[in-house]
Amino acid sequence: MTEKIQKIVDCVAEGDFESFKKNLFLVVSEKIEESLEERRIQVSSSILEADDPAAAAAEADAEKQALFVDPMMAKEYFLVDIDYKNHTITLKSLGTGIGKPIISYIDGEQFEVFTDRDIAKKESQQAIDRMIKKGITDIKNLRKNPEKLKAEAQRAKETQKAQEAQKQDENKNK
Repeated sequence: MTEKIQKIVDCVAEGDFESFKKNLFLVVSEKIEESLEERRIQVSSSILEADDPAAAAAEADAEKQALFVDPMMAKEYFLVDIDYKNHTITLKSLGTGIGKPIISYIDGEQFEVFTDRDIAKKESQQAIDRMIKKGITDIKNLRKNPEKLKAEAQRAKETQKAQEAQKQDENKNK
């Protein structure tokens, strides 16, 4: 490693910036590969406790591939779970960095995407308050038209009555 660093210094002294960039890139690449390999070993040993070396290698390869599958780092990253009135609000960020959107989940169902964590929390709590006020148990139904919800509830009641009547008829016939 010290020879490569010496080459970099010599290139700068000679003014050969193409060789400087090439040598610097090689040194940085090697350092990144070493760090990834060390991390792979740490993760695989902690997860699998070194019981199965083949599984540990497979896990490390999967972790490496994950970096290449999502190069923009647009994955969802868990931020916080908030318990609010017997419901769970989960906030996750989409990617990393400044200005990343915040995705809100209520009871495991995606609710909305927000630009700020505090706004996501506040709006999610207000949505739960609306759900409770309307007597709705599922976040999917919150977005539905109230007339549709009433019609669905009416159909469910009619179906339940029909099933009960059918059971009574079957009991009478026995």
